Amino acid sequence: MAPRYRIGVVGFGMAGGLSAYLLARDGHEVTVLEQAERLGAFGAGILLQPSGQAILNRLGWLDAVLARAAPLNELYARHVGGKEMINNRYCDYAPGCKAYGIHRGVLFNVIHDAVQTQPIEMRLGCAITGRTTGRDGVTLHDAKGQKHGPFDFVISGDGSRSRLRKALHFPAYVTEYDHGTLWLIAPGTAMQGRLLQVVQGNRKLFGLLPLGDGLSTLYWGLPVRDYPKLKARGLAALKAEILAFSPESAETLEFLHDFDQLLLTTYRHVWMPRWFDKHTLFMGDAAHAMSPHLGQGINLAMMDAVAFADCLKRASSPFAAFHAFRQQRWRHVRYYSMVTYFLSPFFQSDWSFLAWGRDMALPILPKIPLIYQQMLLTVTGLKDGFSGGKMDV
Repeated sequence: MAPRYRIGVVGFGMAGGLSAYLLARDGHEVTVLEQAERLGAFGAGILLQPSGQAILNRLGWLDAVLARAAPLNELYARHVGGKEMINNRYCDYAPGCKAYGIHRGVLFNVIHDAVQTQPIEMRLGCAITGRTTGRDGVTLHDAKGQKHGPFDFVISGDGSRSRLRKALHFPAYVTEYDHGTLWLIAPGTAMQGRLLQVVQGNRKLFGLLPLGDGLSTLYWGLPVRDYPKLKARGLAALKAEILAFSPESAETLEFLHDFDQLLLTTYRHVWMPRWFDKHTLFMGDAAHAMSPHLGQGINLAMMDAVAFADCLKRASSPFAAFHAFRQQRWRHVRYYSMVTYFLSPFFQSDWSFLAWGRDMALPILPKIPLIYQQMLLTVTGLKDGFSGGKMDV
């Protein structure tokens, strides 16, 4: 009989929530420790790539998610003057291939509902700030002074600002990006079948992502330092600027009546050279957060959760499962982390010369068949490392 472990899962995001479900389904005793006082379907629109679709299909949840998603046949970007910059067509990779735009809450609710079917203990309002180990296992400590455990091991999926990562002094390279995004979810169906991006150099970035349910995400990239000045100018001035920048925004802007409807999101790049020790494994954004420019974050988190559950089934111990997990996920995650880190400044940064180089290269690269196929494979989320081909999910 396979061993039954006591597992503490820190954070109920995509990686933590899905891990909790999978491990409980496999017969383990799972306790989720979430810092929020209540769970809710928050967040902006996300891209469900073919890699994430494969995970949901394996779990039997794909149809439920796609019923509330908008199909995307292409990722299209143009300059503010109208000149096309790039058009990645999923069908050029494989017939019928496409991505989907969905509200993050749709996927969150599917995972949350699945968790409710398992005997998982949920402890909310627990901001985990420390860990001790002893003969009985691992004990976690929260910001209120309460103790949780003991556990045989812990999975940390508490996001890019992971408290536990800092408390345990795991080495991590963290880059705070100077540029962020104002975003809004509102009714809008003007843009169908594509994610639209409009750029002016790498200082201004507009996006419109259809989500399903008659909704769209509108986002406006800007240097974070400019946010106070932008807000001081007033909503009318901002709406006029966005409308002039991209007339496709008109329908969604009709529903923007208050500046507080816009949420400012900042980004950071996190890379941990070491994802685990004998007692704790980090996954998802806690281990490898990145900017959203390649649209891979949610998909990578789900792949982490499924990969570890598979590794634990086969491993002789949790520590052996940690090693197997790293071996299975390292090439894939490192590739997307490095590519995203390299590309992000070409789309949002203060280095204008990078935008010039981007504008010179992007129209040429897709005309080289081998490079275009690698670009498409990367976008699908299925590229298995720098030298690898398509990975099996």
